[in-house]
Amino acid sequence: MRPIPILTPMMLALALSFPAISHGDQTDQRLAPLFETLQSSQDETVLTETEAAIWDLWYDSGRKEIDELMLQAAELVQAGQLAAAEKIYSEVVAALPEFSEGWNRRATVRFYQRDYEGSLADIEQTLRLEPRHFGAMWGLGMILGSQRDFERAILAFERLLEIKPNSPDIAPRIELLKQELAKESV
Repeated sequence: MRPIPILTPMMLALALSFPAISHGDQTDQRLAPLFETLQSSQDETVLTETEAAIWDLWYDSGRKEIDELMLQAAELVQAGQLAAAEKIYSEVVAALPEFSEGWNRRATVRFYQRDYEGSLADIEQTLRLEPRHFGAMWGLGMILGSQRDFERAILAFERLLEIKPNSPDIAPRIELLKQELAKESV
């Protein structure tokens, strides 16, 4: 589970510049300026804080009982109890199917369990609900790369680079995948 970030002056300014709404998730109006910051900032600290703020909004379902289930499942993941966590995330997606982070978290647990087909299905639903979900996009690229589907993995990471152009770890990953693809073409 991610530690709760400290609210920095930049994040406080962003939070106060928008009217209060009842909850976060992928429909939160506060996401647009945060994604603009991901596109434009070169400052690593600002990018890290912005990404953390996005995760916080995505994680907030707006329903107390769902948020409690999400926390319970996250604790189970930390304890290595992946099957139990998957069951709870399944309850979350059944109860609130429009909540992208429920799908994303279940995709992550399924990835850890090496259920790549299940993970891919959940990633697809996550991206249907939140096309900018960089965590799901990263997972998609990682799974496709591990399955040696280099062309589609490259496309996933290129899309991720469009969302987070200043992320230092994406371009090298694309280059490695292109090298692997070239080896297979020989």
